[in-house]
Amino acid sequence: MDKKSHTRTRLMNAAEKIICDAEGSPDISVRRIAAAAGTNVASVSYHFGSLEELAVATAQRVYDRLNSERLTELQRCIDRAAPASPSVGAIVRALIGTSLRWSMDPESPYAVLQYMNRLATFSEHPEHFDPLINGVKPHRIFAEYLRRAAPWFTEEEIAWRLAAALGVRSQFTRHAPRCEVLTGRPLKGDAEPVIAELCEIIEPMFAQPARRARPVQRRVSLAPSNAV
Repeated sequence: MDKKSHTRTRLMNAAEKIICDAEGSPDISVRRIAAAAGTNVASVSYHFGSLEELAVATAQRVYDRLNSERLTELQRCIDRAAPASPSVGAIVRALIGTSLRWSMDPESPYAVLQYMNRLATFSEHPEHFDPLINGVKPHRIFAEYLRRAAPWFTEEEIAWRLAAALGVRSQFTRHAPRCEVLTGRPLKGDAEPVIAELCEIIEPMFAQPARRARPVQRRVSLAPSNAV
């Protein structure tokens, strides 16, 4: 790793730790991150352009780790089902499980993604966040396996259901306090009962409808969904 890459990595490592340890946005500053990285304040601007762009780069790195874990879980359920296709339930669990586990684990780096989402809400440069927030590449992989598991739906209908499933997940990862009030269940500790409950809710969306007339197949682009 050259010196420039090494400094960028140190800054992202420091940003991740500062964000995860922060009690609020005022605790997250260029000065604190630079000090934790053992470099000068100007290095943030030199290597990233701004604190906002450093946060996006750090969030992208965290999101890549989350997606790697999520796709590993999907691969496990594919291997277990082989030579058949995995079930809808197994695919849905792989889709939503990692995000929920991370969001309920105070030791995970999920706070970086939450901070990035807050920044995006008020940013004067939404283009900084578009590739991360509106990226759907990992979701297309899940869409393909859901299409195989529920062949009675068109690609478009799978995309709608996938977007709805991600919306259900995001309610519990991004709005945990509200969901705690509504459900009467604390969203801390063991995530598995929550994952099981949400899978039970989501899975029927992909069930074969009774006496359903098969519509004409159309190819569509999967609509953008929230990145985390």
